[in-house]
Amino acid sequence: MIVRGWLVLLLLVVAAATGWSIWKSRPDERTPVADPTRSTYVLTDFEAIVLDDQGHESFTVQAPRLARSPADETMTLETPVFFIPVAPGPNQVPTREAGWEVRSKTAWVSGSGDEVRLQGNVVATSMPSARGMKMTTEQLNVFPEKNRAVSPSLVTVTQPGSILRGQGMEALLDSKRVRFHSNVKLHYVPTR
Repeated sequence: MIVRGWLVLLLLVVAAATGWSIWKSRPDERTPVADPTRSTYVLTDFEAIVLDDQGHESFTVQAPRLARSPADETMTLETPVFFIPVAPGPNQVPTREAGWEVRSKTAWVSGSGDEVRLQGNVVATSMPSARGMKMTTEQLNVFPEKNRAVSPSLVTVTQPGSILRGQGMEALLDSKRVRFHSNVKLHYVPTR
């Protein structure tokens, strides 16, 4: 009887040790943490229409690549083409035909879509392009819902009959009004 008692006790100790070993080697059940350096999603060769709070088109963008950051929901784009509509007159709905086409090497879009930062060979052309305005610079920040663009860099504004250059610029996209901060130069070419 004593041997059987020891045998039962030994089996209980072995079972407890085996159970403890299995419990310690089980997989970790913690929730995986998202990598903030990794994109939530990546789009290739796409066109996206971003709407404002009233459901009107804020801007349309086409690009070969877009990556969205999970941390702050911002987007980075490669060689994008933005179409920013503006209202052709007071109390009218913004249209692409009266708006701007803006191209650059790279772009960053805020999580809410209210700011677009364009970098590298930025070219903004008003529509219709035949009698429109063209702005070229290395950096341009556009606020589509406010119809406003700013640049701390050197900007060249070309219109039929004139070329205007200056450092630092603020532009109202709907009225095509431009204000420079410094080093302004105007080259006037009379039309016949």
